[in-house]
Amino acid sequence: MNDRIRQLRKALGLSQQEFAARIGRKQSAVSYLEKSGSTVTEQNIKAICSQFSASETWLRTGSGGMFVPGEGRKKELLEAFGQLTPSLQDYLVKSARELLEAQRGMSADGEGLPLK
Repeated sequence: MNDRIRQLRKALGLSQQEFAARIGRKQSAVSYLEKSGSTVTEQNIKAICSQFSASETWLRTGSGGMFVPGEGRKKELLEAFGQLTPSLQDYLVKSARELLEAQRGMSADGEGLPLK
């Protein structure tokens, strides 16, 4: 798991210091987490997966993809949403509902060509 933590950090393009700050740890803690044979606590696993939308299965076993599909986009959307004024938040929710209706109308299974 230690090597996968390093792989994740490098895939994100973060230094140990930046990675540590994002998970609420010190740089020395990340260095320890990346050291072969070091123990990784449940708390650190949860913090890493939550902060970076990393797959817990991948982090623990190396199986599957590094990231949870779509989670990064959800987080990005929520962060942007939180910075909008209340009236723009209302507008965005209304627009999202309209997009959902349009998507349902594309075909019975919700699949179809993207809107242009």
